[in-house]
Amino acid sequence: MIFLRNKSGFTLIEVIVVMAIISIMTGIMVPLLYRVWESNDEDLTRNRMLDLKTAMIGDSRLFQNGIRTHFGYAGDMGSLPPQGTLEDLRDDPGSVSNWKGPYLPSGFDSANFNKDAWGRDINYSVTATDGDGRKYEATLSSNGVDGVAGNSDDIVIPIIATDVLPISTVQGNVTISFPSNQSNRYVGIVAAYRNGSGSLITETCCDSSHLVSGTTGSTLSQYFTCTLPKKLPLGMVVLTPKLYDTAVCTTSVMGTTISLAAIISNTSLFVNLQLQ
Repeated sequence: MIFLRNKSGFTLIEVIVVMAIISIMTGIMVPLLYRVWESNDEDLTRNRMLDLKTAMIGDSRLFQNGIRTHFGYAGDMGSLPPQGTLEDLRDDPGSVSNWKGPYLPSGFDSANFNKDAWGRDINYSVTATDGDGRKYEATLSSNGVDGVAGNSDDIVIPIIATDVLPISTVQGNVTISFPSNQSNRYVGIVAAYRNGSGSLITETCCDSSHLVSGTTGSTLSQYFTCTLPKKLPLGMVVLTPKLYDTAVCTTSVMGTTISLAAIISNTSLFVNLQLQ
């Protein structure tokens, strides 16, 4: 009588085939997994850099009652932080006034907020400064996974001029109540704003294209437009209208008891002012 035995296990050819399949799948999957890990590191770095940018210039998406409410470091100082000093977003530098930080998101990692996913410092470079030392353009960058600058894996976040110093031209309407006779006068605007170190300074501009006249007790609504010698920074400025005797706004003939706190948040500003 002949008995047939059941086979168990795999033949050598089957083992070789399975190993070949596993090798092929490994060759496909490992690079994919590595790319996923690399992508996660890039996303972490980019998000951290975007948090730093928001800390500097605020979040333009945050509004209350139709008014932007978040302006970051630049909104308090009138300038970006000094070259290479991201720590000013976390710690009071002591050398400026009006610092109201920390400006970083709630719950930020105090030890790593200025580092990329590979543990290297995020590069912060100021690329433009005006005559008053106000820093208004910069870049945040990481050298990427290879740590070498100038390669395709670099991550760069720019901060442009209009992010920090949006406007220089003020326009709008001013309602003038004349306490005395005035003729051939010019509307001027005195703007008080932060100078880059957190201190308030003022600049004046004059609308030389419109002459204004009025008699005692009369009221006039006048359109005006004028360009300040220096650009207004992001955040809050105080605008005060005045009447001047010449088109260069040197001597004020009428002051005002009414000033307006205006929010500078984009590249245009239209205001309604009152002068008396």
